[in-house]
Amino acid sequence: MFKLQRLEITGFKSFADYTEIVFTGNGITAVVGPNGCGKSNVSDSISWVLGEQRAKSLRGGEMKDVVFQGTKNRKPSGMAEVVLHLVRDDDAFDIDDRELEDIDEALSNIDELAVDIDALEAETTESSAEAAADAAYVAEAEQNGLHEEGDIEIQKVQAAQVGSIQVVERTVRSKRHWRPRSFALDFAPGEAVSVTRRLYLSGESEYLLNGKTCRLRDIQDLFAGTGLSGAHYAIIEQGRIGQILSAKPADRRNLIEEAAGISKFRTRQRAAESRLESAKSNLGRISDIVSEIEKQANSLRRQAAKTRRYVVLQEDFRVLLRQLFAAEGKHLSGLIDELGEKLAEAIETERGFIVKVSDQEETFRRATISAREAEEALSEVRRRHAQNALERDRADREHRYQSEQIVNLNNRVVALRGEIDASNERLRLAANERERLEIEEQKESSEADASRLILVEAEKTYAAKVDDVRTIEAEAESRRNELMIHNAAVERFDEIGRQLEMNVARLLERLEGLEREGSRADEMHADFVAEAERASKELAGEREKLDSLNSEKKQLLENSAAARELLRRADEHFRLRSSELARTRNRLETLQELEEKRAVYAPQIQKLFSEKDKMGVQPLGVLADFLNVDETAERAVESLFGGYLQTVLVRNLAEAKKVSDWLRQKPIGRVSILIAPDAKRVENTSVRIGNSKSIEKVLGVSPELLAVLRNAFPREMSADLVDELDDTPSAAGGVTVAENGDIRFGNSLFISGQTSTGERNDSLLAFKRELTGLARSAERLENEVAKAEEAANAERSALTNLEERTVDLQSLIIKVERHILSLELHEKNVRQEIDRTERHRKVVVEEHAQLTAEIADMRAKIGAAQTSRIEAEAARREAQADLDETTRRLAAAREHAEDENRILNEKRTLAATSGERRRSAQAALRRIENEQKEVESRIAILELDLSETDIKLGELRKSVTEIAGRITGVEADLEAERLEIDTAVSAVNAARIIADESSETLAELNRKAAEAMNERAAIEVRQTEAVTHLKNIQENCNQELSIELDQLVNSVELPPDFALDDARRQVDDLRQRLDGFGAINMLAVDELAEAEERLLFLTSQRHDIVESIASAEEALREIKERSRERFKHAFEAINENFKTYFSDLFGGGRGEMTLLESDDILEAGIEVSAQPPGKRLQNILLLSGGEKAMTAIALVLAIFKYRPSPFCLLDEVDAPLDDANVGRFVGKIAEMSEKTQFIVITHNKRTMEAARALYGVTMQEAGVSKVVSVKFE
Repeated sequence: MFKLQRLEITGFKSFADYTEIVFTGNGITAVVGPNGCGKSNVSDSISWVLGEQRAKSLRGGEMKDVVFQGTKNRKPSGMAEVVLHLVRDDDAFDIDDRELEDIDEALSNIDELAVDIDALEAETTESSAEAAADAAYVAEAEQNGLHEEGDIEIQKVQAAQVGSIQVVERTVRSKRHWRPRSFALDFAPGEAVSVTRRLYLSGESEYLLNGKTCRLRDIQDLFAGTGLSGAHYAIIEQGRIGQILSAKPADRRNLIEEAAGISKFRTRQRAAESRLESAKSNLGRISDIVSEIEKQANSLRRQAAKTRRYVVLQEDFRVLLRQLFAAEGKHLSGLIDELGEKLAEAIETERGFIVKVSDQEETFRRATISAREAEEALSEVRRRHAQNALERDRADREHRYQSEQIVNLNNRVVALRGEIDASNERLRLAANERERLEIEEQKESSEADASRLILVEAEKTYAAKVDDVRTIEAEAESRRNELMIHNAAVERFDEIGRQLEMNVARLLERLEGLEREGSRADEMHADFVAEAERASKELAGEREKLDSLNSEKKQLLENSAAARELLRRADEHFRLRSSELARTRNRLETLQELEEKRAVYAPQIQKLFSEKDKMGVQPLGVLADFLNVDETAERAVESLFGGYLQTVLVRNLAEAKKVSDWLRQKPIGRVSILIAPDAKRVENTSVRIGNSKSIEKVLGVSPELLAVLRNAFPREMSADLVDELDDTPSAAGGVTVAENGDIRFGNSLFISGQTSTGERNDSLLAFKRELTGLARSAERLENEVAKAEEAANAERSALTNLEERTVDLQSLIIKVERHILSLELHEKNVRQEIDRTERHRKVVVEEHAQLTAEIADMRAKIGAAQTSRIEAEAARREAQADLDETTRRLAAAREHAEDENRILNEKRTLAATSGERRRSAQAALRRIENEQKEVESRIAILELDLSETDIKLGELRKSVTEIAGRITGVEADLEAERLEIDTAVSAVNAARIIADESSETLAELNRKAAEAMNERAAIEVRQTEAVTHLKNIQENCNQELSIELDQLVNSVELPPDFALDDARRQVDDLRQRLDGFGAINMLAVDELAEAEERLLFLTSQRHDIVESIASAEEALREIKERSRERFKHAFEAINENFKTYFSDLFGGGRGEMTLLESDDILEAGIEVSAQPPGKRLQNILLLSGGEKAMTAIALVLAIFKYRPSPFCLLDEVDAPLDDANVGRFVGKIAEMSEKTQFIVITHNKRTMEAARALYGVTMQEAGVSKVVSVKFE
């Protein structure tokens, strides 16, 4: 247990400054002071530092209200801090600590076995997502070729990832929830302990234990079971003494639990129950995870086998790709060197033209400079001519202006001389007025001094009269106080008589009330019996209704499960269709992008279409765009038409001419151009008949275009299409083409051949056909996806309806269950009320007899009070006569004083008038002196201005003469300036003719230099294209092989029979085979090993959860068993103490606590009953305020006797008590103060007398509390 040493308060509520209160060992310490001075803030500070979290308990709206808010003269404090210093004095609670350590160890063991199921589930979800993605790619690559069992397993894995969350952390360890202590709280006897709490205005808060930051829970653990934590029965704030009795029975149980030390066990019980519930939930979840991991492992085994085959093929591909890159690198390097030599020759030619242009530019520059110099000379002559004209004009204006100024200054001189004469006259008059005012001021000063002496004498006479009045007033006040004492005695005896009469009347009314109360008790007893029968019947009906609702709920849950399965299947179908649509769209967008960029056409066609806007022509397209050839005839048509399939179609001859002109300017290659004004694309609906058919029938073109093709390609259009070439001879000059592309011209020329197996189809017509087919497939799949989505939404809506009905039904079930619970509680309360009314009827009879005896005693006291009042009335009349005589003398003295005061006021008025006249004369004299000084100053300024004006007149007359001479000289030079301008104009014209001739020669040289530059640029373009191609190969090499091309060229030796074209075809074939594998999980082998390892780990985790459930149940049983033993022992001991202290404080009577019926003693409420001496046993709320306070004090003292607290703080608990009860209260706390420190906040003198130390709280400065201490020996 701890003893309180001192309390330090800074910035808490009204304690703005640092305040220290030192407590001296055992005994009682009293804190006193007037209302509103801040006494209760001492109590609030102790509650706050011990961890109080409710702002209302601290008499505030929010927690920051405890910080000093400032006053009119002080700024608010930025922080509130309270430090509580204690010292440990024994080992009273070592047994509790040892028991708690055992339980904490058990909880820690449970946490060691617990599993962080959220992390396990998240990791499993991440693995499931990866496996599902791999499986989806595999299914796409194999074109739905997996066997049925594989498809079902993939779908299950994908379903498992719905609603999951991926996490990065893979390592899963158990979570440790229980941290019993972060501080060592086992302090040795005699060791000092300091507890600190700080709160900043920003909202930040901190707790410190011995100067080190700690948790609130550490503070609560330190004081748990001492009465200073939880219910804190050791701190009784203002008004709380009555709340102990008015609280609910369950709230009263908290006081007993705190005294029994159960609050610590309660925390552990909640922790154990939480772990038990969590472990049971986790057991089911981890079983699902194990099942999921087993599915993943099966999928990974298939993926690992596919990965091994892919790695072998990929290695062959990389070897061939290295040879291809090396060969192309060597070819492009040679081409770049050749173009470099041609570029050097073109640059040399260009430089020759540049030199000639430079020489001609120098000639042109000199001619231009000559012309510019002539123009500048002309500009200078014109500038001087303009300057002279400006000078003549300026001199003329200045001459006129200065002549006007001379006239104005002459007028100014005349005005200044007149003003000086007037100012001299004013100065003379002011001097005469000053002499008169000086004589008048001396006269008024003499009269004012005389009036002042007369006033002083009158004030002395009046002061003597006032002293006489005050002496008589003091005597009258003494007589008046004596009379008030006698009046108070008379009124007191009158009040005693009235109170006794009222008490008799009240007792008589109460006697009548008891008779009525007895009747009501009989009626209530009968009503409660009837209500109990009605509640039993209603309860049975509600239970039947609950059984029916539960059956309906079970059926709805079964229907929901079936609907959920249908929704899963519909969602899966929608997902598969959506996936197929996405793949089709991706492929279609890729082909459309290639078509838009013309990437499948020859480079010259790409270039032509990219610059069609510059040409001013919009081609209709190429010939292949308008053909719609059947797949079987594609090879034949391509072999027959060849490059003509990329023929550019235009509308008319003018467009064809523009395209032809553009091609001649751009050396990009040759292009076929066909005029087809009515060309349009149509569907091919032809059907093969027999072994031979005209090629016209399979092209699928419009009749208009067919006619154009017959004219443009007569030989090709006349060809016959057969399945294959045979020995049958053709007609003379006829052409025959087979479906495999072989061609026979007449009977003499054959074109045939076969590409290697697996050749990638780069057919232009096949590209067009695939593009059209994908567009149709995308449209079809969009319709299928919309239907699948509609079906899934219908199933989802049906499931939602079922779930909503289930939720509504569950809400109704909860309402019925709550109603049943309410009825059960109501029935139980009614049974309790029946027992209470029976006890109430017995108490009414006993109280009736007690009231009759009290009425007789009251009437005897009324007679004694009337006798004492008669004696007090005689003494009051004698004191009234003495007061009347003194009042008469006081009136006479006041009349004399008023006469002297009137004379004094007349003297004051006379003196004030004389003083005012003197001040007026002095003010007039100062005014005339100031005016005289101003006039003198004005005269001096005017004379200075007159002198300056005369000087300026002389200067202006001289300047006017000089300007007139200058005007005459300038006019003589005007004719010479005009002749000089004409000469300069002729020189400028001659220089401009020479500069124009040089400019024409320079333009011709620039044109030839530009032609040489264009030729050089064309070579650079070809070189740049080769370099770009080489760079692309380098990038592809680096990207696909992760090696530089130069290094590859030097390191790879090509075989002698290496063919570049064959190598390209083989690379394409291998690439196609690798693409055919689809998505490959390269980590499948490692992931398989990891999944199998994880499966073993999860199995062991499931075993740990089973063990943790058993441990949690054992810990919970042990906690409840110890709590019941402690509570029962504490309740019995405190109840016996309560009976003893109740009898001692009331001088008799009976008080006790009873446990309300409950299945578990730890959940039972506590009822307090009290029967003061001479009264019947009644409801605790019917007691008077003083009786409630005494009962609550008896309960608190009973708890203290069982479990003494380090200290006890009582805030004005003695306020409702009379003097007799205060004496008993003080006696009891004095007895207990040997073991417990008592800090009592009080206004009662008897309580103060029992204190060993007294602290006075004052508020010398408004809003700021101060503490003054007094220690009694």
